[in-house]
Amino acid sequence: MKANLLLTLLLCGSAALAQERFTLTNLDDFMDQAGNWEIVGNVVADPNIAVHTHQDEASTKLSNKKKQKHPNPITVTPGTGVLYNNYSFTKKDHLLTQWEHGDIILELEVLIPKASNSGLYLQGRYELQIKDSYGVSQPTSSDFGGIHRNWETTPSKVFMGIAPTSAPYKAPGEWQTLKIHFQAPRFNEQGEKTANAKFIEVKLNGVVIHNNVEVPLPTGGPISKKESATGPLMIQGDHGPMAFRNISFQFLEMP
Repeated sequence: MKANLLLTLLLCGSAALAQERFTLTNLDDFMDQAGNWEIVGNVVADPNIAVHTHQDEASTKLSNKKKQKHPNPITVTPGTGVLYNNYSFTKKDHLLTQWEHGDIILELEVLIPKASNSGLYLQGRYELQIKDSYGVSQPTSSDFGGIHRNWETTPSKVFMGIAPTSAPYKAPGEWQTLKIHFQAPRFNEQGEKTANAKFIEVKLNGVVIHNNVEVPLPTGGPISKKESATGPLMIQGDHGPMAFRNISFQFLEMP
């Protein structure tokens, strides 16, 4: 395994720096947000009950009677070690790291409640979709593991996304693993882009779902439509509740 990783890095012209890990004892590694993101000890989600998401009617329109008919399917245990998006219709900020990255290897576990939705934005610009896609056999770019499309209308700026090559999805409420090897876009001394951003490899639950796929433009909802050599990692927070744990990352340094 180590030999294969080393070979991959050599082929990409990158040198690996030390692997780092979010302690998830506090939110110091992240920028300020509205309060929907918190550190907890554990999250359990009932796989049979769908959560409220951005696709539901606003909470202000839900009567108290209706609210009582929709019990909260998520149980949260106080403590540390788990990053939790306690999404609501009024608190739904994205979460951005204090640091920026270029080439990176990112590993994490994610728990997706039934019907929920989020996304990992590499450099804050290129979204890898996180979504409850359990039961989907022919995924699209908007399913879990898909590289999301953008919403441009000018033909030269349109990117329609890239679907994952397989669908190794677990049921909602189960912890699932992601490993992402991302290569940042390249620029010359004049600031002109010479190579597109690329997902060298993405594994979902141990299965390769992307292999050397280029992303020529930012996907929908980026921090900026202007590409650059570095940017923060962003986790989407305005689509639904989500939990993450065991997040580690390894910056790759170009020679």
